[in-house]
Amino acid sequence: MSRQFAILGLGYFGSTVARELKRHQNQILGVDRDESRVDALSDLLDHAVIADLTDEKALAELSLEAYDAVVIDVDGNLEASVICTLHVKELGAKEIWAKAHSDAHYKLLKRLGADRVIYPEYDAGVRVAESLNYHAMVDFIRLGERQFIVEVETTERLVDNCKSVAELAIDRDSLFLVAIKRGEEVIQNPADDTTLQTGDNLVLMGDLDALREIGKQI
Repeated sequence: MSRQFAILGLGYFGSTVARELKRHQNQILGVDRDESRVDALSDLLDHAVIADLTDEKALAELSLEAYDAVVIDVDGNLEASVICTLHVKELGAKEIWAKAHSDAHYKLLKRLGADRVIYPEYDAGVRVAESLNYHAMVDFIRLGERQFIVEVETTERLVDNCKSVAELAIDRDSLFLVAIKRGEEVIQNPADDTTLQTGDNLVLMGDLDALREIGKQI
């Protein structure tokens, strides 16, 4: 089912979000004060507007309250980002996603009522650090303060020590093996006798400490 999204700011982040949402057959409004940015995406966007993102009257004309979500990406300008977020909130946007450039910016956007604040540099840094620490980690999703979903690649070392799911040193009270991804195949809720192969991706959900113990085996 197609949804409608407004992307305010068509820098690298905003234009990437617009392209991906359009790839999923959504309706996209793109707005930027830079005419060249708008022109570069005009063939992709369903509606393209050149406007100052701090101009409340210009934003009011866009009927942002009609969109499923508004994404705000104001490049490197904290003041403009804050003003834009404030206006969008007051105009009744259903859901606001805003990009932050610093810790202070993150806190301001949250206090202004942004539903989701994306901090790419921080998020990327955390992912790089976790991947370096647990070299086989493919991806992770934070569910809470200490709850995560983690995808890790099985190594020869793990397979040599654990031939099947039953041999994994999993504390089943705090960790759950959701699935095994093997090429294009996804084995959901794998049985204890499911064999492990080098290159399998294990999708695990649970407590941080329990996940760290699994990381030591890989």
